[in-house]
Amino acid sequence: MTSRTPGKPLLTQRQRLGLRLRSLRQLAGLTGEQIAAELAVSAATVSRIESGDRLIKRPEIATWVRATGAPSETRTELAMLAEAAQVQVTPWRSGAHEGVDRTQVEVADLETSAAMILGYDHSLVHGLLQVREYARLVFEMAAVDHSQIVPKVEGRIRRQPVLFDQSKRFTFLMTEAGLWWRPGSIELQLEQLKRIAGVTRLPNVRVGILPLRGQAQAIYPENFQVYADRIDNADTLVVIELIPDQITISATDEVALYLREFDRLSAGAVYDDDARAILNRIAEELQRR
Repeated sequence: MTSRTPGKPLLTQRQRLGLRLRSLRQLAGLTGEQIAAELAVSAATVSRIESGDRLIKRPEIATWVRATGAPSETRTELAMLAEAAQVQVTPWRSGAHEGVDRTQVEVADLETSAAMILGYDHSLVHGLLQVREYARLVFEMAAVDHSQIVPKVEGRIRRQPVLFDQSKRFTFLMTEAGLWWRPGSIELQLEQLKRIAGVTRLPNVRVGILPLRGQAQAIYPENFQVYADRIDNADTLVVIELIPDQITISATDEVALYLREFDRLSAGAVYDDDARAILNRIAEELQRR
């Protein structure tokens, strides 16, 4: 669902749609402000639509076609492109360019755009909470090309200061089993657990742990992240992590499904002192070993 030009990054379905919309506007001789007035949105929203950051809605397609004087069949074409863009597949092993990993840059952009970020990981520590060596070993085990590992790790570490942005709210859910799973030495895992414990004390961050001994509230799904309350009313996005790819979903019904699933998982998690007690218990057991 992507196209590639040699030497250039992948072009997503959203970006292809945005470029088509921009072309129609420019051919009609309209400015971003003029099309924004027709849509009753801000010029910044038009910019986000044309860049692929915000998916155009069906009623807006009709207005865009009318305002630009495009043929009526263009409406059908745009509707099909918009439907395809609601579910976007991106190879997450995409390579680095000039030492910068594109995937990490794209995720950082999403984190910058969202005021509320929800993350669920059933077998790993969430990327924003990983220490450097833990992140390196995870990428190694994921069969990432060796030349891409350093850019991916550095990109992940550079993203982490976003946790200190008090204008944002984070909720991370992890399983106790995932905290026992260790890609490296016991010493490394102790360092990782200490890092998580420290993050639990940030006022804008909630870390929930699904305990092994607790009653299950939901079946553990694949890892996923939710980016909500985004700048300029951009779409809430769900990013699902699979082995070969990551899937980005913006369809309203499917986003709502993942939000409900996150609430169900959250209901079975423990937080604050109870979460730190689990972290301490795991650390004590590891030290005894």
